[in-house]
Amino acid sequence: MLRENDIRFIQENLQKDPVAIALEAAKYPELNIPVLVGQIKARQKLKDKMPQWVANERVFFPPVLALEQSSSEETAYFKASLVQGKVVDLTGGMGLDSWAFAKAGCEVDYIERQADLAEITAFNHTQLNAGKIQHHTGDSIEWLINQAENIDFIYIDPARRDGSGNKVILLQDCEPNAIELVPYVNKNTSLLIKTSPLLDLDRAVQELQGVEKIYIVCFKNEVKELLFLKTTHSTEDPEIQVIELNAENPHLFRQKKSIELTTSISLSAPLKYLYEPHAGILKAGFFKSIGHNLAKIAANTHLYTSDVLDTHFAGRSFEILAEGSLDKKWIQTTLPGMKANISTRNFPLNADEIRHKLKIKDGGEFTLFAFRDQSNKNKVVLAKKIL
Repeated sequence: MLRENDIRFIQENLQKDPVAIALEAAKYPELNIPVLVGQIKARQKLKDKMPQWVANERVFFPPVLALEQSSSEETAYFKASLVQGKVVDLTGGMGLDSWAFAKAGCEVDYIERQADLAEITAFNHTQLNAGKIQHHTGDSIEWLINQAENIDFIYIDPARRDGSGNKVILLQDCEPNAIELVPYVNKNTSLLIKTSPLLDLDRAVQELQGVEKIYIVCFKNEVKELLFLKTTHSTEDPEIQVIELNAENPHLFRQKKSIELTTSISLSAPLKYLYEPHAGILKAGFFKSIGHNLAKIAANTHLYTSDVLDTHFAGRSFEILAEGSLDKKWIQTTLPGMKANISTRNFPLNADEIRHKLKIKDGGEFTLFAFRDQSNKNKVVLAKKIL
């Protein structure tokens, strides 16, 4: 894919502005500068997301859309921990997930309908010593229909764009349609589906006629992807696990919606400590069960409070220093240096609007929380992070 002089050029220019390199293309008539600029851009963009791939000088990165759809190495490794045996990756793409499955000891069939992309991926897997992966080009559903061997796991990461290139989030609108794979699930074969973080969990469970588990996969308090595990043990009330890959113990929280629905929680004005749930908790909708032994600020304000510090809360914990309103004079007399992080919950203004209105500098050790309390009044709390 890349010649020795191509590799040398890429490595020598990795820290440079790709636009500036492109403007100097005439200096390098012996090189395909547009292609090499694309490789440099990809390596700059993916150095944190795919460090092992970027570190290999011979890896050739495919077009932009394949890069956008790809998992990160962290999320790929997590998915690999959920599968075993013979795994079929029906939406192979650039092959990061297939690579992780094979690295975990699985026997993988990679299927990709774009011949050029499949060729690039096969080449990259060889450079990376990926393991047992068979590469196939063609329609993945047709391949599956004609497959005679036993399959332990079917994996699908459907394209989240329609024929016009617009983003879609419903399972039935993705390509291929994951709903069509449900009949393939049996006592020997499980189905693992990766979806957009925006997908509605309840609707997806209904469309899939139940699942065994849902994994909300996060990295640094940001939801990266949703995983639905469909097996013969599927239910309309699956266990939902919130995974934080940046934590020492990634299994942050687990619960069922039926427990959440029957859980009660008291409401309270801010006490000594304030708690902000992890983004994965909010996505899961565990607005009451997350607050064990805590009180909630208001029914629709997802902040929690207590007089005694809860050291096991699945999120961030703060000590409340002062309580007031969105009044510039109060802020000026209360906030040191007029510098703080800002977080809003159920509030008419967002963080940027508050920052602009009150001329507050970003960052520092303090956080301003703006929210509506149980009396539907706007409140502001100044707090300092503990955990």
